[in-house]
Amino acid sequence: MMRITRVFMRRQINLDSITVGIEPTGLARIILMFRSDDFMAEFLRKALLRLVQIIDVETIDPETSIVREVALIKTHRLGEQEIPEVLHQIDKIGGRVLEFRDNSLVAEVYGDHERIQKFIDALGPKYIKEAARSGQVIVSRKME
Repeated sequence: MMRITRVFMRRQINLDSITVGIEPTGLARIILMFRSDDFMAEFLRKALLRLVQIIDVETIDPETSIVREVALIKTHRLGEQEIPEVLHQIDKIGGRVLEFRDNSLVAEVYGDHERIQKFIDALGPKYIKEAARSGQVIVSRKME
């Protein structure tokens, strides 16, 4: 991971998201989200391919892909009038409550990055005590 992030650091490219998962083959799939033009993206792809343990590098356009992120949200202790408001916001985004105890709850929400950010901004620090986000996962819509 150090060698991979160093490729971006040397070129002063910020990584928006890093997500790592194990494929059914046993190989690790690393998803790096960053902003660049086509020339720099191709340059970075070639630079990553030169690293010893990298097998393949694929550029996936978010516009032609499915992108999702998961967030776990923990609230402060809520007042009796605040509980329905928070539950309404969770329901509105299609999330679900995982645990409710002592007028505090943990909810799971998913969607694209902007959708989750809007949800977090809507509740804000008044209600949210802690937010843990998965990072963005992406898969191309192309069927092969």
